[in-house]
Amino acid sequence: MAELPYSVVIPARNAAVTLPRVLQALAAQEPAPAEVIVVDDGSTDSTAAVAEAHGARVVTTGGGRFAGGARNAGWEAVTSDVVVFLDADVVPGSGWGGGFVKAAREFPGALVGCARTFEADTPWGWVCHLQVETPFLPRGAPREVPFLSGFCLLVPRETPLRWDESYGGEDALFCADALAAGMRLVFDPRFSAAHEHERRTFADLRRQQRRLAYGLARALPLETGRTRRALRRLPLHYFVLARLPVVYRRLAPDQELRRRFMTLLPRLAVAEWTLGASALRYATRRPALRGGSQPVFE
Repeated sequence: MAELPYSVVIPARNAAVTLPRVLQALAAQEPAPAEVIVVDDGSTDSTAAVAEAHGARVVTTGGGRFAGGARNAGWEAVTSDVVVFLDADVVPGSGWGGGFVKAAREFPGALVGCARTFEADTPWGWVCHLQVETPFLPRGAPREVPFLSGFCLLVPRETPLRWDESYGGEDALFCADALAAGMRLVFDPRFSAAHEHERRTFADLRRQQRRLAYGLARALPLETGRTRRALRRLPLHYFVLARLPVVYRRLAPDQELRRRFMTLLPRLAVAEWTLGASALRYATRRPALRGGSQPVFE
């Protein structure tokens, strides 16, 4: 069977710490990407130099285009028919490249996302992962879904869409546009990448939560389920800890993750309350669905 070349586009801003691990993992894939394009969106560190030192092609935006705009700039530069958008803190696992090539053949014309794994070296670092990333664990068989995270996403190059070039929730907008265009969204848990976001402290968690709450509020008009829409408007479920049993069930059959969940349960409860507090900020004032500048988080 002939090879299927794929290009990897990495939006990056001040990613010099995490980028080397990402690029080294890409170089070790079988098959390796036909090209790796790092899109530097106004970095003030050595992101561009690190990318070039590892053999990546660097595209610069001048800054201010956010993840969506950086992805668009890289998209315009690719030469392969298959594009994989990969965040600058996401390290592909063994078999990742082959997994995407296989998925591209099995689900032609679809958007495809892979599973996510994670590790942390502090209790709050684990909470950062467990609170939001368990829906993407490597469980089950490939399946169609209504949403795929932009952290690691295959998109056919000729897809007649582009990312919204504004801050937060752009992957929800992209998926909604893809579904409206009649495209399939496939989550394939047979291969994975590790999210190594360098978050370790309670302050890191709060920054994550403020961005998450903003993105969820922004995407509210896209929500079709009546119950979920109501909870987005008035997020009481965070305060009654209704999500924690759901998260725990997702961890089966990983006994180590379940043990860690129970150990961290008091911190997870605090994290749900603080996430709820961030979400409440948008109960009466909603951000625009598309466009706009980066918000100021208090």
